[in-house]
Amino acid sequence: MASKQETIIPLKLWVDKERKLVVMAEASGDFVDVLFSFLTLPLGTIIRLVSKNQPHQPVEIGCLNNLYQSVEDFSTDVFWNHICKKMLLSPANPCEALCKRLKLNVDDTDTKYYMCSSCLEDNDWLLSTFGLTSCSCGKLMDKEMKLVVESNEETHENGVFVKEKTMFLIFDDLRVLKSSPGNTVQQLLQLGYRDFNKMTEMSLKVGMKEISSIVKQALTSKSPLSDVFLANGESKPMYSFSPHAITGPRRFGNFRYSVDLKITVCKSENKIMFAEAEEDFVDFLFSFLTIPVGSILRLTYAKLSLGCMDNLYTSVKDLNSSWFIGSSGTSLLNMRVAPQYGCKRQLLSLSEEDTPSYWYGYGTGVMKTNTGSVQDGTISKEMHKVQYPQAMKLFDPRSPDGRRDPAVGFVRRPSLFVVLDDLKVTPLTTTSSISFLQKLNVPLDDLEEHVVEIGAQEALNLLAASLTSKAPLTESLFCLLKKPKEEIQIIL
Repeated sequence: MASKQETIIPLKLWVDKERKLVVMAEASGDFVDVLFSFLTLPLGTIIRLVSKNQPHQPVEIGCLNNLYQSVEDFSTDVFWNHICKKMLLSPANPCEALCKRLKLNVDDTDTKYYMCSSCLEDNDWLLSTFGLTSCSCGKLMDKEMKLVVESNEETHENGVFVKEKTMFLIFDDLRVLKSSPGNTVQQLLQLGYRDFNKMTEMSLKVGMKEISSIVKQALTSKSPLSDVFLANGESKPMYSFSPHAITGPRRFGNFRYSVDLKITVCKSENKIMFAEAEEDFVDFLFSFLTIPVGSILRLTYAKLSLGCMDNLYTSVKDLNSSWFIGSSGTSLLNMRVAPQYGCKRQLLSLSEEDTPSYWYGYGTGVMKTNTGSVQDGTISKEMHKVQYPQAMKLFDPRSPDGRRDPAVGFVRRPSLFVVLDDLKVTPLTTTSSISFLQKLNVPLDDLEEHVVEIGAQEALNLLAASLTSKAPLTESLFCLLKKPKEEIQIIL
C-alpha cells in the first residue's frame, strides 16, 4: 500500500474472503472528498493520468482514446496554435482550486499565470494562463505572476466537498451513504448478509497509487474496490448504451446550433465507414476531452452506465445537503467546463464556468476574485496584499489575437477532416483522399453517401456512444438513415 513518505488516508474494509469481494468500506470525509473529485476530472485528464501512472495498462473509454491519440498525432499546424493542442491534451479542471485542498489529489494540473513584461510597463493589464503565449504586441507573455485567491470556501470548516469530521459507508460499486446503524443494517440485508460472520475487517492506508487505480477501475468496472484492494485483476469494461435510454425533461435551452455531416455508409455491412467533417464538428468531437465526468452524467441523467461513476453522481444527489460544505454538492451536480476550454459552437446543453475576475496591483501581483468586484479595503483579508488593484482581461489562448478577436474553437479555419467509425480523426490537408479510399479496401459501388443534421439530440447520442461503443458513429447515427428523424429523437 502507501509508502510512509506520502500522504495517506485511513480506510476500513469489510471483506467476504470466500467470495473475494469488498462488501463495504467505512471512511471519513477525506476519502469521500477524493471519490467525489472524480466527477470534476475532464475525460482528457483521465486518459492522460491513467496512461502516465499505468502505462502498461491503459484505460479504454469507448473510443475516447482514439480521439486523444488523434490530437497527440496532429501537427500543431492543424490548430490555431500549439496551445490549442496542449489545452486538449491537458484540460483544466473547473474545480482546480478546490481539488488542490484534497488530501490526495489525483489531478496534477497546475494553472499558472503570466503577463507580458512590455505591456505591463505600459499599464496594459492582460493575463494569460499559458506561458510563452504570443502577446498581440508581438512579444511573449513570460512574466510569471503570483496569484492571491479570494474565495468564500476558505471560510468554511475543514473539508473540500463534504464535512471532514463525518463518517461514510462506501460500497464496492462506489455508492456512498452516511454511516449509520440503520443504513448499515439495510444495505447488508439487501446484499444478503444477516450478520458479520462471513466478513473480515481490514484496516488500510490508502495513497496516491491506490487512488489512481480506483479512478481507472471506477470507469471500467462495477467492483473497483475489490479490483484494487483484493487484486482481483482487470475487469472487463461495463458499458451500456441505447439511443432511447437517456430520457428526461426537455432542457436544451438556447443550445439550438446544428451542423450538417456527410457520412459514407458501407451498404453490405450496414455500418458507417467514415464521415467528412469540417471544423465545427471536429471541434465538437475534441471538446469531449475537456468535459468533466460530472457534466456528462448530468447531460445523460446519470443513466449512462460508465463503470461506477454514475453511482458517485447519484450519491451526491441523494446525500442530504447538510453533509456538504456550502454549495459544493450543487456544484458537483452541475459541473461545467473550465473557463476558455469549452467549444464555442457547442451542440450540447453545456457551458463554461464563469470566468473569475482578476486584478493587478503593486505588492504580490495578481488578485483573483469570484465576486467580480473589488471594494477598496473590504473585499477580504487577502486584499491588502495587492495595492491599488486594476481590473485585468484574461488573454484567450485560442484566439489569433487574444486581445481583440474572439476564439472560434481549436482547429484552424477552413479545414476538412475524415472521422472513422471509431473516432480516429485525420486532417485531409495532409492526407491523399485517393490513398485513404485505397486503404479502406471496400468496393466503391458498396459505398453510399448521406448527409445528416447533427443537433442537440444527435450530439447527446454521439457523446454517449463515444464513451460506450467501439463504433460510435454507427451506433448513434446509422438509425437516422433508417427511420424518420422524429422517431429516433431522445425525449429530453
